[in-house]
Amino acid sequence: MRTARYCILRLCIAALLSSCLCVSALAADSAVSQHLTGVNLPNAGFGHKVVPGKHGTNYLWPTPQDVDMYADIGANVLRIAFLWERMQPVLSGPLAKDELERLDALVARGATRHVTILLDVHNYGSFNKIAIGTGNVPSAAFSDLWSRLASHYRNAPNVAFGLMNEPFKHKAAEWAPIAQEAILAIRKSGARQLILVPGTRWSSAYSWLNKDGDLSNGEALANIEDPANNFIFEAHQYFDSNSSGTQPSCVSEDIGVKRLSAFTEWLRQNGKQAFLGEFGASKDPLCLEALSRTLAFLRDNGDVWRGWTYWAAAPWFGDYMFNIYPPDPVRYPQVPVLMGAMRDREKMR
Repeated sequence: MRTARYCILRLCIAALLSSCLCVSALAADSAVSQHLTGVNLPNAGFGHKVVPGKHGTNYLWPTPQDVDMYADIGANVLRIAFLWERMQPVLSGPLAKDELERLDALVARGATRHVTILLDVHNYGSFNKIAIGTGNVPSAAFSDLWSRLASHYRNAPNVAFGLMNEPFKHKAAEWAPIAQEAILAIRKSGARQLILVPGTRWSSAYSWLNKDGDLSNGEALANIEDPANNFIFEAHQYFDSNSSGTQPSCVSEDIGVKRLSAFTEWLRQNGKQAFLGEFGASKDPLCLEALSRTLAFLRDNGDVWRGWTYWAAAPWFGDYMFNIYPPDPVRYPQVPVLMGAMRDREKMR
């Protein structure tokens, strides 16, 4: 049974939405919507120092009710983080039954609420701190993980595949063939859903064209191929002085637009599309304005930007500067800004 607090929250959100047109969303039995706007739910990516750890103590999966809360404010995508080591405890072994069931519950609720569940392997390019393609973690093991996940979800049209969160341990030229191999494994499984391919250097949009070793992400990933022709790039971008997202201050109201502009032009010139998988803003008025202008920029460049997921919403984040859990528009001033952008989703053409 839902709590009285949650019911009050829904009424508050409904009041904000009452004067707006309803946004369209994907039907439960249809393909992923053209444009996706939503939130990161990173709970299950927590507790990397204790693996596998205990669910509810070291890490926490989002619940179907969480899907409802963010669907209620207009989200049509949720980026769901999880650790590779928990989902597949033994390299090239079976997926963990309990972890998969928790993810299945979110996918099922997402289908009923017209919400895409974006799978996010939140491992920074490694397994047990060993970079993919080194030591005893061959690239084939990463492809095996994706083959199993894709096989399991190939008949779930409201699922999208985010290959890896911020593979910073690799140079761009090293990461590109690993990503390519995983894409081919997904397609070999029969899955046809959208794939998101991240870049190295923390997937920074601002650094996409900068050399990372011999090649930039733009050079190394430009020739990625997908037999199903259904992939886009995933980039992240924060607004503080070093783009790390570790400070509550923002450089300027236009910093997000400035840091996304060169990557946006690269996308257009190369006939590519992208998704902004992480960005966040504190309650500082300047940062809220930077958030608003960034979202407007993504909307106005919807020919190359397929959408975004705000970082982040998690009950264990507490007073973390970017947290919007629960999505209370009074407690978190970021929420009304995001809701307005979600209502503008259909303008992303």
